[in-house]
Amino acid sequence: MSVSNNYLPPALNADLITQLILSLGLPHPVSVEPLKVSAAFHSIYLIQFPNTAASKIDARPNTDGTATLVLRVSGRQLPRIKTQNEVGAMTWVRRNTRIPVPNIIRYDSSENNIIKHEFTLLEKAPGVSADQVYHTLSEEARTKMIHQLVDYLAELHSLPWKDGYVGGLVLSNDQIVQGPPIEENFWQIPDIDKYWNGPTEGETLETLNPLALHGYPDYVSFIVASLKCYIHAIETHPSLETYRDLLPRIMRFIDILQKPENAKELNQVAYVMAHKDMHFANIMCDPEHPDCPITAILDWEFSGVVPEPRWNPPRAFLWNYQTTPEAKAEQSRMENIFEETCRKKGFERILKETKLSPRQEDMQIAVNHIRAIVEVCPRGQAKDRVAAWRATAEKAMRSFGA
Repeated sequence: MSVSNNYLPPALNADLITQLILSLGLPHPVSVEPLKVSAAFHSIYLIQFPNTAASKIDARPNTDGTATLVLRVSGRQLPRIKTQNEVGAMTWVRRNTRIPVPNIIRYDSSENNIIKHEFTLLEKAPGVSADQVYHTLSEEARTKMIHQLVDYLAELHSLPWKDGYVGGLVLSNDQIVQGPPIEENFWQIPDIDKYWNGPTEGETLETLNPLALHGYPDYVSFIVASLKCYIHAIETHPSLETYRDLLPRIMRFIDILQKPENAKELNQVAYVMAHKDMHFANIMCDPEHPDCPITAILDWEFSGVVPEPRWNPPRAFLWNYQTTPEAKAEQSRMENIFEETCRKKGFERILKETKLSPRQEDMQIAVNHIRAIVEVCPRGQAKDRVAAWRATAEKAMRSFGA
């Protein structure tokens, strides 16, 4: 999904941020520094506190005894949902695993605060993001990083959600509860305003995305909810008019998926917590240490509970955040090392038991390609590819008799 920078918050001055910090019951900072990064969803600031105040902040101190917090001020692309999900997910990970994530000092998923924007205030993770130093790392350091990631994933996959569902997590009264699913490819406010509420009217996050408040009880329910959103989009947007002859087939497909015998088979999966975007830009490490250990996993905003085979849907895992053919080849090489490490450590489940069955694969292929059509046509994109996507979706639905 493309996201307009116009929906990012404006630059905030140090005095206003200081007022926010004081309103949260925290000590007076000595400096506020905007962090110059190309963030799609946040403006980021580093908040520095003196060593006399560090003990009053629930964050690891710096080596000189001072403390640094990271203020992430959210844009308005996905109001409330994204902040609530990241806080819920990070809290669950800290409480249930040994995966290093920053402590959440304060947050507000509303705009009812001094800066008039949602925000999270986190302790600063030590080190640097691995993508910045990846080219300098030895083969041994890269392999050791893979070993750590295997251990972290094995921990997540060893904690299946017995009462499985598909959705996000929300912190409510200090308890983790089920929340709506959230994906980067959901329609977001900037694109709804640009591509929908002109040719059509009244579309919202909820009408275009499967956003049930407490998630979905199983894999098939989430797929069906997604397809119903795509049906609505095809019925509504002028650019999708030529695909309206597909609607009876999609509706039959939904009916077939929901038949008890089919739903039972298709729901034969475990459900696990997944980051879903674990590329090296979201992995902090310590390049000063000989082993360059991982110090934190960041950006859990699009994480959630998913069918186990879907833990890495965008195939971002082990990507070094470069867009060259060499980077793709390196990602593939790291994936091979990852698979070998999983086998050596006895964690074959991550590799073998997390494959979709053929019928699950066809179900997922159908929904993926229908989604792709609905995603690009309102934008006027990929006109040379949508016919092939339609053919692929139709073939997958035919395998179910639709």
